[in-house]
Amino acid sequence: MTKARMHELRGYEVGPVRAGLRALTVKDDREGMLEGTPYLHRRMSLLRIGTAMAADPHLYVHDLDVLRADAESRLDEWLPRERVRARLTSGWLPGGCTEPGHTELSVMWFQTAAEDPFARLAAIVRPLDWASLAGFVPFED
Repeated sequence: MTKARMHELRGYEVGPVRAGLRALTVKDDREGMLEGTPYLHRRMSLLRIGTAMAADPHLYVHDLDVLRADAESRLDEWLPRERVRARLTSGWLPGGCTEPGHTELSVMWFQTAAEDPFARLAAIVRPLDWASLAGFVPFED
């Protein structure tokens, strides 16, 4: 496994904070789905998103309200096939924090295979408020 130093990481502007990309995974969201409908796919995706958000309180899901509204209106259009998840870290610390560590934010979205996930991530995170979404992670010995 290759280790990268913070200055070697791909950087992103998240509001006024500079964050480094630690991980980016792209998965086929319909993998294992033998049959179904766009509505069923959206409902199953929302269930997986709910589980992921419960496990990671600092997970931001891009267009979550749109996904929920589309599922409620029983939209008959498939979600883009790729589910992307990125993990960003920053040396920015909340005010008053004296413990050594960093802050971390995970971001999830859906896209087509033709889209560049790195460019899409930049567009998604640029307007976000790192201070309200990211969580503090203390350094471990």
